[in-house]
Amino acid sequence: MKYRAMLVAMGFSASVASAVDFDFEAVPAGPVVGDILMLSSQGVNVTFSALGLQVRDFGASFGNTGHVLSSEFDSGPITVTFDQAVLSVSFENVINGRYSGEIDFIDAWAYDAANNLVDSVSASAADFITLSGSGIVKVVWQEAISGEGFVVDNVSFTIPTPAATALLGFGALVATRRRRA
Repeated sequence: MKYRAMLVAMGFSASVASAVDFDFEAVPAGPVVGDILMLSSQGVNVTFSALGLQVRDFGASFGNTGHVLSSEFDSGPITVTFDQAVLSVSFENVINGRYSGEIDFIDAWAYDAANNLVDSVSASAADFITLSGSGIVKVVWQEAISGEGFVVDNVSFTIPTPAATALLGFGALVATRRRRA
């Protein structure tokens, strides 16, 4: 009986997380048609949308960043939606004072499927800004100071993945049941 309980507990054990990164290098520089950019990785579809959404080539500017994401006049907001819940979302504030005297301030909010606020941050000189919490399906980025603008790069998010122990646990439970029958 204890063996069966252990197998069931293994089956419901916590999931392991997996990180996914987008750096926009594979996306052609220029305005995004329809103001919507859809990317996909590891079975997760991600949609970036904004008025005047564009991928810009920063080239050697700001530490040879390459392609970055911005909106019309770099002012936002940019909305990021996920077709399944994620555990965290990180992004790089490219204009963070590291390569020039300019620092852009970014406000960011993360929401769940019921549009409840999960996390928020207001940041400036941080290299990477992270929002985290259970069930994030939407993130909104906005310039914190009107007229300042912002660009982002290296968007990373963490998705829960099925635990291998869950499959092993259920398989062992089935095998045990078959032996008894």
